[in-house]
Amino acid sequence: MDEERTEIAVVGKTVYLKPIGMATQQNCLGIPDFLEALFRIGCRRVVFDLARCTGMDSTFLGVVADAATSLPQVPGKTVLVLNASERSVGLLRRIGLLPLVALHEGAAEPPEELEFRQIDFVHFPTTETERITRIKDLHKKLAELNEKNRRTFGSFITMLEEELAQQEEAGSQ
Repeated sequence: MDEERTEIAVVGKTVYLKPIGMATQQNCLGIPDFLEALFRIGCRRVVFDLARCTGMDSTFLGVVADAATSLPQVPGKTVLVLNASERSVGLLRRIGLLPLVALHEGAAEPPEELEFRQIDFVHFPTTETERITRIKDLHKKLAELNEKNRRTFGSFITMLEEELAQQEEAGSQ
């Protein structure tokens, strides 16, 4: 089996992200800062190609929500999801992301000039506090989507906030 990772390509003002294997907090926490840097230099669209994605955890779904809600405002949906399995579409629907993203039904081939590369995310959290903070922030993005998500992720977010407070308290002693 392939190592779980996310490959990246940039063509014009579009960033393509292709998760390989499971898309989880283990391999996606650097994506928001990476995308933010690309937004600052003019990228205006994000494409998630799920052709080789075997599953997504809630943290990765938070990355998709963050991309869909953080992009500079341009007309139309700025996040496109390609090659999603029925299971992935169901997950996107249940979490409330389908109103925010464009979903391409059926198989889609990326442009020929696309050359995916695996990169090491410069902004991957380096401390446990940064990691927990990023996970909390991404789950807050999901909780902001709808009441069901607020109920689903509320206690998890509270637990993470408590863990951060404990770390802060331990660090100040």
